[in-house]
Amino acid sequence: MRHREIMSAIHWARRVNRSWLVRSNLNDHTEAWLDYLATLDDGRLLESCELARAMCEQRLPDDDPKPWFYSGIFQLATEAEAKRFLDTHRVTKATVPSMADAPEVHLWLDRVGPETRELLARLHQELARLRRASDGADREDGRRRAP
Repeated sequence: MRHREIMSAIHWARRVNRSWLVRSNLNDHTEAWLDYLATLDDGRLLESCELARAMCEQRLPDDDPKPWFYSGIFQLATEAEAKRFLDTHRVTKATVPSMADAPEVHLWLDRVGPETRELLARLHQELARLRRASDGADREDGRRRAP
């Protein structure tokens, strides 16, 4: 058994985030996001970390894991939270549902190349699949997802 299989999703996510070199201090912003979620204690911390782990597990072996991880970890951010924690992180911000209609995201998307568009399409596709799977599991056990 690999250590990540016995490690809690929160511990795993914090450990992975601290292990990477990333641009524009995304790891520091992510650590602040995780601390913020822990303070709120609204259930999104665990779910965000589980999404990050699930996204990393679904990527192709040759894919850079970082966009997969960060798109999962910030998936539940509100528009205000995404603007606060992802101001300079365009790929991740473009995967956050609350930012789908944000003018700055649309402006950036109008300028990206085909490789970035393909990556974003794959990230969105997997995130949608995970949401559908989660919604189905929630209905089976009687839970309702928070909006």
